[in-house]
Amino acid sequence: MLKTWHRRNRRVFIVVGALCGAILAASVVAGYALPSQRWTAGFLGGVASAFFILLRLSPPGWIENWQQGAWGEKATAKVLGPLEKEGWVVLHDLSAERGNLDHIVIGPGGVFLLDSKRLSGSVNIDPDGVTVRRFDDPDLTYHHPGGGHLRALALETHDRVRQVTRINQWVTPVMVIWAEFPQRIAQHEKCYYVHGDDLADWLRAQQTTIATSRIGQIASAVGSSLAPATTGS
Repeated sequence: MLKTWHRRNRRVFIVVGALCGAILAASVVAGYALPSQRWTAGFLGGVASAFFILLRLSPPGWIENWQQGAWGEKATAKVLGPLEKEGWVVLHDLSAERGNLDHIVIGPGGVFLLDSKRLSGSVNIDPDGVTVRRFDDPDLTYHHPGGGHLRALALETHDRVRQVTRINQWVTPVMVIWAEFPQRIAQHEKCYYVHGDDLADWLRAQQTTIATSRIGQIASAVGSSLAPATTGS
């Protein structure tokens, strides 16, 4: 998406780059021609260069949000690695009618739908759901709406698996939080919220609901019911 944004605004970058380049070249010439003004000329040239670099590295907020999401998914995938070595099955980036599924984890503790969130602020789970308090302004808070959407995705996944395979296995929604999260683990309206660093141990600690011999069968059922997504979140 960043490359597409650069291509779409290529003319703007060319024009701005030409102007900034001209200012930089003029500052170099002025610095040699007017030694007494060398500092000022160098400062103007540096400002022009910095402006162009910042312009290239400052995509729209929605692209930055996607990048934040991608970092969160990679962090979650990394902590799930040891579980796969222990016999758990992990599926990544699957499609759904209401969005895409970051991760599906199948193990002795059941089937878990994981949604990775990298949030900027301190997270607290309260009666209203997910509350995020900004670091720079503690009075500025907002409620993250992800819990309801995640529960809907878990129910959709359960229904699709049952429709295709007739296996009635509950899917537990889990929001994996990559942020300051003092509670570490919380639950609200049938959705769990777990700090990414505690995720693997929390999954291991869940009560056994699937026999080890059936993990592969259920994983195959889930995989056949869901297709790889075309985009991430």
